[in-house]
Amino acid sequence: MLSRIKNQSGFVFVEFAIALPLIILLVYGLANVGIKIFELGRNQLADYVLEEEAHYLMERITHQARAAKGIEAINALNKVKIFYRTSDEGNTALTIDDVRETQWFITHQKKGSSARNLYAKRQDDGVYLNPITGDNSFGETTLVNLKFSELNENVLHITLELKSLVTDRTIKLSTAVYMSSCEEKSGLPHE
Repeated sequence: MLSRIKNQSGFVFVEFAIALPLIILLVYGLANVGIKIFELGRNQLADYVLEEEAHYLMERITHQARAAKGIEAINALNKVKIFYRTSDEGNTALTIDDVRETQWFITHQKKGSSARNLYAKRQDDGVYLNPITGDNSFGETTLVNLKFSELNENVLHITLELKSLVTDRTIKLSTAVYMSSCEEKSGLPHE
């Protein structure tokens, strides 16, 4: 009986010696699968953020350009100034009904960051608090290019290019906007 107990204790050690590497291999495989699923989800979320920011920004600029009385683009700096003015067109004197507004779209890169964010501001005062693009914890993006050019009289061509800093993917959108009330244009190259 004593020899039987000794044989069983040796058998348990052999089972454990065979099972332990298999368990380690199984845990390692499951950890790798979990990491890959996490990376895939993070990349999909970053690409979604990239597309949403690009579409939102293009829609916002297009909407404001349609109502503009004037536009001033500084393509080298990825900067644009859009003027609005509503008044009684027959009256040359300013009245209480006269509204003037300026909208700037300005690129700025924060210290210590590789992302160039785009800001929408009422004035170009050098204070950058709330960017439209880039400052997103789900997938940081950077502005690659924002260009404005004149296609025809009162037709503005806008090209926007954003890049995801997570996946290195780039999205490029272009559109043409008819600006029926635009009177003043400066800094716009003719295509």
